[in-house]
Amino acid sequence: MIIRSVLLTSKVTLYEMACKSKGDPALVRMIKERDPVVAQVESSHLETVYARSRVRGLLEKRGIKVFEAKKLRWIPNKKYDLIVALGGDGTVLDVARWADSTPILAVNSSPSSSYGHLTCATADSLDEFLTKIIEDVVEPVELSRINILIDGECYKHPALNDVLVCNSLPAAASRYVLGINGVEEEQKSSGVWVATAAGSTGAIRSAGGQMVSMLDGRLQFLVREPFAGALDHRYELTTGFVGDFGVTIRSRMIHGSIYMDGRRNRVPIGYGTEIKLTPDAQPLRLFIDKARMHQGA
Repeated sequence: MIIRSVLLTSKVTLYEMACKSKGDPALVRMIKERDPVVAQVESSHLETVYARSRVRGLLEKRGIKVFEAKKLRWIPNKKYDLIVALGGDGTVLDVARWADSTPILAVNSSPSSSYGHLTCATADSLDEFLTKIIEDVVEPVELSRINILIDGECYKHPALNDVLVCNSLPAAASRYVLGINGVEEEQKSSGVWVATAAGSTGAIRSAGGQMVSMLDGRLQFLVREPFAGALDHRYELTTGFVGDFGVTIRSRMIHGSIYMDGRRNRVPIGYGTEIKLTPDAQPLRLFIDKARMHQGA
């Protein structure tokens, strides 16, 4: 692979957010007082600062033109040869919203505090990994993403990890009709998770879902805390996998929400809104650590 130009994007650390004029006063105070509760905030910040300098230096040393993204927006295809996302999984999810076919290389900026399931290098191992890319030893993998239709209209951003449909109030019941493979069931619960293979290690797994290979093209759904009641009621559609047909959810909530890839994207929905989730959005091209690719397979 020939790499002439790179779009470099970096996470904003919690320390940097605290230093802004509108930073959380309690967090600012705890940092100034060197409270042990926030000791990791500063160390993680310093790791990220080091990683930014190291990564940029490595790229420029190879003669690669580096463009830094101060604010993310649509990334036109073929404008850059590669996107380097410096941060953790959250940074990858942020970048993925704006990327079409340009491959992404995710660098874990703070390996001491971040697992980085979607990352494949650190600042110190990046140079070796770049050599493998340039010599075509490794290639990006295409990861399934969720296409989101809301009342028949395609939402502008596909989801890489997962979608949660639920009541906007965390303590309120979520009411909806869930449709799977032509079977419908009216339910009450805390909401419905729908995840890709890449998202199977995240929230849906913590809720009791199954981890699968990142190359699995199906969607997994899981009903959070399904209503049982005094009679110990049981729903038929609570968890499973679906193919191209996807998942349909019709809202029975006046104040509902669709959350795409966690907190990053929220769309309010009302009573009667129909959401169709399918695994046929344009795949994300991401360089992956081979050791993690088939976890759960």
